[in-house]
Amino acid sequence: MGAAGFMDHLFQGILFGQESVDKAMLRSEGDLMNAIRGEFSNAEVLIAEARERGFSLSDFFSGAPLPPDMELPLRRTNSFYVKKHTAVQQPYLHTHEFYELIYVQTGQCLQTLQDASGIRLQKGQCCLVRPGSAHRIERIGPGDVILKAVIPCELFARCIDDIPLPEEGVIVFGQMSLFAEYLFLRLLKESHIRGIYSRTAVSALLSLLFCELARGKMGEGAAPVRWYGDYFQTQLKQASLTHFARTYGYTPAYASRSVKRQTGKTFSELLREYRLQRAAELLSSSDMSIEDIALEIGYQVPSALYRHFSAHFGMTPNEYRHALKSG
Repeated sequence: MGAAGFMDHLFQGILFGQESVDKAMLRSEGDLMNAIRGEFSNAEVLIAEARERGFSLSDFFSGAPLPPDMELPLRRTNSFYVKKHTAVQQPYLHTHEFYELIYVQTGQCLQTLQDASGIRLQKGQCCLVRPGSAHRIERIGPGDVILKAVIPCELFARCIDDIPLPEEGVIVFGQMSLFAEYLFLRLLKESHIRGIYSRTAVSALLSLLFCELARGKMGEGAAPVRWYGDYFQTQLKQASLTHFARTYGYTPAYASRSVKRQTGKTFSELLREYRLQRAAELLSSSDMSIEDIALEIGYQVPSALYRHFSAHFGMTPNEYRHALKSG
């Protein structure tokens, strides 16, 4: 099994294990009550109110709504973790004492806020829910993979430092960059394995992730083609999907999917566009032969440049150069 296959297998194993844990939690009333006491800082208040009103909390966590004037469940945590929103979880309105970063790896995520307004996140998007902001995640479908990073307030303050973020209770970010997606999945791995120096790694990864999200929110990451252009401008002669993935620390399969999602084009299509653009620049600004230009921009066979150039510009490289000189 290659490195990419191993990582995919690892992530699938983590997510499957989390599904199994949540299913086991619902096997008995006693297990559910223990989970409630461990999950919510106001668990005893909720249990007392439920008993007083003849309301079953087990029914509530199976999807029944709370009475309208009942206190909202307040989730708590003492540690950072990343968890899948599992298929057995029912929608319920709640709030929390921590920050929650919700990322849609595949499918979509529908949320309802306390004022009944809704938020829909699509594949590759994420949002940050601040402490005290009430929301519920609606029932997920078979193709939805939603990951939730639970971040204690002290850790969040340390990682965010001077990174500016909007003040809304729920901050919706646009399409995550390739790098941001990579960081989130690394956090999932660190959260699960908890190896040596894990706390330092989590803090560093979170800081980088919020930097990337803030830059995207301010518009610096809004042109993914230009972001890939940095690579093509410096590595055009040897550019390939495998080299690109290795340069930035991704697997080729993951890089290929992300390039397609962010740009609407395959890596090969983007690479060809940049090579032809550079060929046109060299034809107009130098006396290099067509064969030398082909080698300079990464074509091993000059005939491939002739073919691609003619299809793109409607004329051969020689005709293009002649048209520039005669014009």
